Amino acid sequence: MTQETIDRPGVAIIGYGTAGVNALIALRMAGYEGPVHVFSDTGILPYSPILTSYYAGGEKSYEECFPWTAEELDELRPTVHADCPVTRLNVGEHLVTTPQGDFPYEKCVIATGATPACWGFPGVEGEEDYQPLVLRSMDDAQRLKDALEDSACRRVLVSGASMVALKTLEACLNHGKDVTLVGINPHVLDFNALPEAAERFERGLLAKGVKLRLSQSIAQVRRAASGELEVTFANGDVDVFDAISVSHGMKSNLDFVQQGTLEIDRALVVDGFMRTSDPDVYAAGDVAQGTELISGEKRIVGIWKNAALQGQCAGTAIAAELAGKEPPASCALRGSIATNTIAVRGTLFISAGTMELTPQRQVEVRETDDMTVVYIFEESGDERRLVGFNLVSDTDEEGSRAYDTGAMLTLRIEAGLSRPDQL
Repeated sequence: MTQETIDRPGVAIIGYGTAGVNALIALRMAGYEGPVHVFSDTGILPYSPILTSYYAGGEKSYEECFPWTAEELDELRPTVHADCPVTRLNVGEHLVTTPQGDFPYEKCVIATGATPACWGFPGVEGEEDYQPLVLRSMDDAQRLKDALEDSACRRVLVSGASMVALKTLEACLNHGKDVTLVGINPHVLDFNALPEAAERFERGLLAKGVKLRLSQSIAQVRRAASGELEVTFANGDVDVFDAISVSHGMKSNLDFVQQGTLEIDRALVVDGFMRTSDPDVYAAGDVAQGTELISGEKRIVGIWKNAALQGQCAGTAIAAELAGKEPPASCALRGSIATNTIAVRGTLFISAGTMELTPQRQVEVRETDDMTVVYIFEESGDERRLVGFNLVSDTDEEGSRAYDTGAMLTLRIEAGLSRPDQL
């Protein structure tokens, strides 16, 4: 490394999760030798949010939630600012502002992820400081785990019907809790499953003793004299619980971005190289709104694989630009599709593509004793292609027909080769 390289401001990576780490790896693999300052709002190593429910549920140890060791990360030579949340990004002056001071940058990657939202949760009457259980970070998982390991906690209400809600529910079942799930939609798996698939998944939950309150919401929560939480539902029913977990969606962590400095829709709008509206600022992961391939629209595709690919793309492009070159076309992301896999106590759900129905799209359902597959086909002239599917299996076994079928259908959507005579 030359003195000129050392003296340059270098690259700032805001956020040290999957997207941020993959940006760092890509920078070094592409030959960038300059400084990289990483800003993390925690004092722990980068972890995988998709593993936090397994820790809370007792299926994984704390250490197993961390994909990279300290030694592996040190080899990438970052300057890590731990417990150092970014409070402001000054795009005009190329400055990152933190409690530890201001740091200049040549290029910046925003990879700050998302935070659980509790929209619609009324809170507990008379308890302004009450915080329901949520699930995203390791701190969230530890708090959930501590609550579930408390012998006084017997009944848990999970509010929400998303995949995060369902993994929270599974953690509760693993600890032997009596679980009720409440959701405002008619079915579980919010926006990821069509009714035919969701209904089969719901039967699996019911068979495991879960109580479902679908098409309902929480109207009121108050603390009973016994210390329990007395919940009144929108239909007037009243029940009591020892703990409440809320999974009402995620909010991109972008409060430090000044209004009007970068193009923001639901998140930061990016191009194929993950560049924002400012050519020196990139975004990856849950804060990035890239191209969704089936719709052609800019959308957040908040999955682990996508965060990794976006971080890798940003790092590779930045390394090229700092070397005075154009980013290689091969590193650009054409776009992505939503893919999801979740299992709750043996009931498996796999999906890919779109669940949006239009006049040009048709739904076909194929059901066997142990599996339901819902196909979404789109017709254009004489062509008919697969644009989405749901799969629900009553068993969760690696290498099974369900997993093979899900992988095959996902590849066909991605390749654009789906034809009904191939199914």
